[in-house]
Amino acid sequence: MSNTNSPWIWDATYQDYYYVTRDQYGSPVYNWSKSLGRTDPAVGRENEMIEDVPLEIRANPRFIPGTPQTGWYDLLDSSYQMRSGSDARRFFVEGRVFAMLYSEAAGQTARPDPGDGAFTVVRFGESVHTNIRRFVVVEIKRGFVYACGIATYSHRGTLKPGCNPVEHAIIYFRGTDPSYSYLPGEVEGGMTKAPIEVEPADPAMTLKTDSRIRFGKIYPIEMNVKVKDIGRVSSGHLSLLRQYRDDEQ
Repeated sequence: MSNTNSPWIWDATYQDYYYVTRDQYGSPVYNWSKSLGRTDPAVGRENEMIEDVPLEIRANPRFIPGTPQTGWYDLLDSSYQMRSGSDARRFFVEGRVFAMLYSEAAGQTARPDPGDGAFTVVRFGESVHTNIRRFVVVEIKRGFVYACGIATYSHRGTLKPGCNPVEHAIIYFRGTDPSYSYLPGEVEGGMTKAPIEVEPADPAMTLKTDSRIRFGKIYPIEMNVKVKDIGRVSSGHLSLLRQYRDDEQ
């Protein structure tokens, strides 16, 4: 079932515009401009994908690229979705906290490095493992953002061997008491940054008390990734977010 009213999206990898429709079974269908014989797609600036990411940023080993070619929603969980144009600009603001999914087949040998501290492992069925990676935006750029990872370090907080407590801070939802989030020995080990408060996107959401922001490692993330809104750092804590980012860079 075609739907030519769907917004066109620019894909830098394929250097072409496309839009997504659904067939009779609900599966995504990708309609590429070149294959349709269109030389001037009807793209409004509001619906067009925002600026492409510079090549030097894409070359960064920490760069997380978007996947617009796979559709608007993650097939495992539709609450993770891509945003484009003005919607992406409204979403990716300083202090935004969001989650991403990274999936792979069970038994696959290539796995992300648990040492980066930006994910926890969950299971969808028996054949696919999905890592939920959480981040907070610390700087906005053209087509991408810089973000710090959020992790529990397998519920060990900054007590995990090799972890530098100095570059971390507690992150917590408004309405909870961060004083209960400290693990014995973390302050003595050097985690002296004040906790960062977040206003949750949904009051029903929870955030593990051993969640920590790592300011010493920043990821460039393309704005057309599929993400789930977790919330936003409270306005009164944005200055702390900036200060801690600058302190560790």
